[in-house]
Amino acid sequence: NDLPNLKIFSLIHYGLIEEYDNKIVSLVRRMSYLEKLTLYLRVSCKRVFIDPIYLINEFSMDMQRLRSFNFYLSTYNDRNDLVRYLSNNHIEQNYITTVYHEVSNIVCFSVDTATYHVFTLPFEFTKLIFIGNIFPNIIFNYVIELWVHDVVPFKHEFFQRIAQAFPLLERFCLSDFSPTSFAANISSDNIQSHEIVEYPHLTSLDLTRVGNNDIDQFLNESKAHLPHLAELRIFYE
Repeated sequence: NDLPNLKIFSLIHYGLIEEYDNKIVSLVRRMSYLEKLTLYLRVSCKRVFIDPIYLINEFSMDMQRLRSFNFYLSTYNDRNDLVRYLSNNHIEQNYITTVYHEVSNIVCFSVDTATYHVFTLPFEFTKLIFIGNIFPNIIFNYVIELWVHDVVPFKHEFFQRIAQAFPLLERFCLSDFSPTSFAANISSDNIQSHEIVEYPHLTSLDLTRVGNNDIDQFLNESKAHLPHLAELRIFYE
């Protein structure tokens, strides 16, 4: 049955959806008179590759009264599946019905998995989970919790970008899967003169999955200033 009286609908789920089905799409499709739609979904795709752009278009298809569609959708895929998809598809050409806002994307690779983020601008959500070294030149004014991981080592310039792009960041979780992450010696990057990175609102920092080089980027007072840090998680022997 349709829900003709519903004009505004928002579904924000920060947890990971392990087994995706079409129930959410079916629910939204019942809202044929919807004028404003907001979605935040993270989907795990263990068995089959799921194109997030296809899902976004499914949500908004045949919704003629829809005037505002603000979304964030990320899919967690097998690394090789996503590489094949990106090599055969032009992201911008795949948008069919998302004409309501400017759209951006981030692709982040891990050891054997990859995360594909697609979202509208401006980014109006408070969490962004699993981005890597490469992300667009956007100011994420509402994000207060950020998770970062990559197989490529992080440099000081990357943390400068993080501080600039996420000015209200309060909780930061960092994972470094690069082969040199847990090397015993500090890299030459760490003995150079650097601009101090300011994290004025950061209260919680998780460094349990990084090595000495990344720890030094935060705990070395010549590189970072964390005036309100209240919680630090770190692994050491």
